[in-house]
Amino acid sequence: NLEVDSIVFNGIASALATLSNEHKELGALVIDIGGGTTEYIVYADGIIKHTGVLAVGGDHVSNDLAYGLKLPLRSAEQLKVEHGGAFLDDSVSGRTVPVLRENGLPEHHVNLEHLRRIMALRIEEILELVMRDVTNAGLIQYLRAGVLLCGGGAHVPGIAKLAQDIFGTPVQLGRTASISGNRAALDQPEFATAIGLAKFASMQEKKKRSSAGLADSFKSKITGIFGRKA
Repeated sequence: NLEVDSIVFNGIASALATLSNEHKELGALVIDIGGGTTEYIVYADGIIKHTGVLAVGGDHVSNDLAYGLKLPLRSAEQLKVEHGGAFLDDSVSGRTVPVLRENGLPEHHVNLEHLRRIMALRIEEILELVMRDVTNAGLIQYLRAGVLLCGGGAHVPGIAKLAQDIFGTPVQLGRTASISGNRAALDQPEFATAIGLAKFASMQEKKKRSSAGLADSFKSKITGIFGRKA
């Protein structure tokens, strides 16, 4: 029983939650890696310079793992969360991780090196697609404040370092710096869009009240002028 009052691009909402005015002036790229899509937005000189959407997200990583490791999607998702990473390094060579099967089937082991390789390739592809689009738009040199990652995909271990290698600029997790109160529970990259939506709604409400106040003031002045003439 809710009615949609307005529609906001995810990238704008995430930027509202994570970017300060200084970020927007210096130039920053916000990348929101969600489940089904990846949205991104470039701010520079205090305004939006570019936006984009990729139809690829965290769910595609899970699908890749399920297909490549021959596992149910649920098991692949669990492995991604518990053992995933954006880099393939020597520490995972020769290691395996257990996969608990349902319906009484025996425990299965998965090669951790294969898991990381599959994940790293897909995440690298997502970031490189964003990099290519921002570069083609002629905006890569505007990112003086760096890149901010948010969305559930920002939790992948090593993703900030991978993004820094690709973009050649400082990368950090997007923190919801625009809220007050108990921030500890909400200061997570996956909440950026929701917090940004709340902030956007608050801004719109203030504009409505301000417009209504100006309209009432204008109406009173007109009434007063014509009232005196009468």
